[in-house]
Amino acid sequence: MEIQHALAVARADATRIAHFIERRERFLDGLDWSMLTEDDARQAAMLDDLLEGDMADANLYIDWLVERLANDPWPLPGVLRFAPHPRPWQLAWITLAA
Repeated sequence: MEIQHALAVARADATRIAHFIERRERFLDGLDWSMLTEDDARQAAMLDDLLEGDMADANLYIDWLVERLANDPWPLPGVLRFAPHPRPWQLAWITLAA
């Protein structure tokens, strides 16, 4: 795979995560947090941390691809994908695993 293509895919994934984080923040701002259980609030905070980690990983990968393009423009065997997805403790994960 050409590095330029991998870079475009990684940038698109990073943009998708950023939009997901923005939509999620607007949704969470509208919640009445006093009505949530302690466990639900904890899970929401855990997902925020994981999404921030996904965004940081995507940005590091993009930086690596840019550096590799400048120094070693040989094709890549594939591209890493970054996308917001259900986590193991969420109900959507259980549905996907079934």
